[in-house]
Amino acid sequence: MLRPVYSSKRLYWSWLTKSRGPAIRQPNQIFLSIRNENELTNTLIASSKTPLIMNFTMRNNTACDKLTGALNRIVMFETEKKVNVVDVETDWPETKEAVLRFRANNIPMLVAVRKSFPVDYYVPKDLTHDEVDWYGLKEWIEKNADP
Repeated sequence: MLRPVYSSKRLYWSWLTKSRGPAIRQPNQIFLSIRNENELTNTLIASSKTPLIMNFTMRNNTACDKLTGALNRIVMFETEKKVNVVDVETDWPETKEAVLRFRANNIPMLVAVRKSFPVDYYVPKDLTHDEVDWYGLKEWIEKNADP
């Protein structure tokens, strides 16, 4: 008479179907700076499922550097919500069309974008003499981010 053989080995698919613990959240992304229309298009495609904050900025500008630093720190370390960030360097002539398309009439300025369309704007107070309104900026970011 044949006896069943018991093995301590688990089948490959048995452990694949079991729960793997809590889902891991994808981190927020900070894209490389935009300097032309092709880079803008690629960034909008890459962030089509996640809200995008466009930071219209200039290089070596004190006010822009303050806002950019605060924005990056909040998005990467201080919020649990899903949002991506990209800088649009407005001192490049190839970005003029993006400035007009997203109606960035102040520098520095933030534009919240969903599915390639602007949905909200953030214009900080004069940052040449003051610091960034950290709580106001964080509140604005979280208002425009996904949970």
